[in-house]
Amino acid sequence: MLDARGVPLAPEEFRLRFQRIKTKMAGKKAYPVINLREFKGSKEEKMVQKMFQVITTYPSFVRFINLEIHNCNAEDGTSFSDAYITLQTTYESMRRQKTDFVTDRPKCEGVEMKDMLNIKILEKFQEGGVDVIENYDQPGVSQAFNVLLNFLREIKSHEIGIWKSIDTASTTSKETLIVTGMAHHLFSRLVPDMKYEVDQYAKELPKTCVCGCNSSISEGDTSLGSLGTWHGRVDIMVNDTIAVAIGKEPSDYTEEDDDEPQKKQRKIETDQKCDIRVDVKRHSSVLLDLKVLNQILAEAITNGFAQVKKNRSSLSDFLIPTFGATADHISLCLYDPINDCLLHIFKELKLWINTHTRYKLNPETIIIIWLFLNFTSFTKKNLASAADLKKSGLHEHLKEDLYYYREAKEKCVLQPPDGPPWEMTSILVKHPNN
Repeated sequence: MLDARGVPLAPEEFRLRFQRIKTKMAGKKAYPVINLREFKGSKEEKMVQKMFQVITTYPSFVRFINLEIHNCNAEDGTSFSDAYITLQTTYESMRRQKTDFVTDRPKCEGVEMKDMLNIKILEKFQEGGVDVIENYDQPGVSQAFNVLLNFLREIKSHEIGIWKSIDTASTTSKETLIVTGMAHHLFSRLVPDMKYEVDQYAKELPKTCVCGCNSSISEGDTSLGSLGTWHGRVDIMVNDTIAVAIGKEPSDYTEEDDDEPQKKQRKIETDQKCDIRVDVKRHSSVLLDLKVLNQILAEAITNGFAQVKKNRSSLSDFLIPTFGATADHISLCLYDPINDCLLHIFKELKLWINTHTRYKLNPETIIIIWLFLNFTSFTKKNLASAADLKKSGLHEHLKEDLYYYREAKEKCVLQPPDGPPWEMTSILVKHPNN
């Protein structure tokens, strides 16, 4: 491919232009894609450098808990929505209550986000910005930085896209439109290929983004697992690798639950010098509620096995991320199926910040999402050994049923048996003694 002067394009410029063409052909809104070198000295470059300084300077900025499983129904082959997991800390806390708190408070181990990351890349960007990263020798790094900087430059468009999707939703389609808005305007925009699929069987799934950008929604088969494992369809699959579960918002919120009114208006600025005012309920996130948390943990574990089976050479010994999301919060779970290590973020991330003039996407949260979406570039391989992480205990719990998880697949046909559960059994009729 040649530029306007007839000169062959540099490899990076060729890739960016080719990506623009692919985006237009796919019917997606093609935001202007800017070359890395054009971000030199930009406010976006400085914003990322400042965030990296926070990550490298304040190690407890984000913390992950090393989870151990006491009991679960992983061997039952239930759906993600019916998964139950009793964590060791929960079990010990319940026993402590039964003994009137005589025993010591349960303890669990954790790891700082800083210790999970390839921190040298962040430090190099802090020092030299895009000049250092533009021709970085590790595959995928420069492309990942390019999508982040482009996202931050177009961040207002993505804010509008997400909130218009949410505001357009009716009661029956709200969860689906949160899925499509987050998939199209958030998660997919933070990976180089911008590839995603939303569950093709979602209720009232639109063909195009309802925010007004008229981009096609990428739908597909997002099923995971088998009848021998936790299984089901995830809400979003990013880059054929990372699962995203959208948590349902509570429907029983009342004004008495908060000192503030039940609804408040959220102001989103547009580029047309007018504002969108979105009515949103004020509530805490549901991502740490037990049922939702269990579903996210089950999806993270099953997807971890499926990804390693598909890409064993490239993904073995990585902690593979799964995101939980609502319109307001993000959670993050990671599972290493080779070493049986399970981590969950200690505290949810706030997706929005109130600047007193309008609501904005939280740049800190965006950068953390970006780091883990591009985990093969920015997180450490074999952290389980390096940090001496505790095993979750799932392998030991499953015993011979571990085979089914190691054979777990994406896009599998799930055919639960019809009829009552005893239909395929041999029945021995018992008669009373005379």
